[in-house]
Amino acid sequence: MWTGKWWHAIQARLLSGAALAPVIIATDKTQLMQLSNSKSAYPVYLTLGNIPRAIRRKPSQHACIFIGYLSINKATGSQLTEKEKPSRRAGIEGINVTGGDGAIRRVHPILACYVAAYSEQCFVTCTKYGICPK
Repeated sequence: MWTGKWWHAIQARLLSGAALAPVIIATDKTQLMQLSNSKSAYPVYLTLGNIPRAIRRKPSQHACIFIGYLSINKATGSQLTEKEKPSRRAGIEGINVTGGDGAIRRVHPILACYVAAYSEQCFVTCTKYGICPK
């Protein structure tokens, strides 16, 4: 991911000393019951793009965390509270993060990639199956 032009273009826009933390979100439909096809869930996982791919893909490395389930109920922006609405503030202004060495750094978490099967892409983007969700 760090070899692409996108990362360098975003990093160039940040203040000196700040770092980009490209966020990768992934979903994968999961059957909850083996005997019933009607019970399924859509878990959402999060990882960071600055973690090497060889580590990100190994479950034993714990580089990917579960953050919740996609809601199956329809909701509009007017039904969500201010706390539930997505915030771009952390990506724009950055947040202070303490590293493993104890140093505090300014990090800008920005959504870089959404990974999902075609059916989940249609579900998340509310598009009809058979039409490009882009």
